[in-house]
Amino acid sequence: MYTLGYLLLAAALLGAVTTVVDSVLGTIQLSAIIKKIPIIGSNWGLVVAVAMCWFLEMAPASGWGMTFSDDWMTYVANGAIVAGMIPLKDAVISMVGKGLRA
Repeated sequence: MYTLGYLLLAAALLGAVTTVVDSVLGTIQLSAIIKKIPIIGSNWGLVVAVAMCWFLEMAPASGWGMTFSDDWMTYVANGAIVAGMIPLKDAVISMVGKGLRA
């Protein structure tokens, strides 16, 4: 249960971090250049999620007992999990906004 909450909060944090990173890159006029890079541009949210997990040393998947042999695998897997939680976070926020009604 706590791991799900951790993942939802990490997804909310990812939204804020992505907004700030995009704003900074837009200010120094690198946003358009990065978005045009074939692999990175189309997966920008995932790149930011992996970087966030690395910088904050987050490992939410460890709550389920997932371990990896190398640190980079841990950060990439956890970043992918956090990025994948964004639709669930949006659904939970929508549900709470509707007063927990079906």
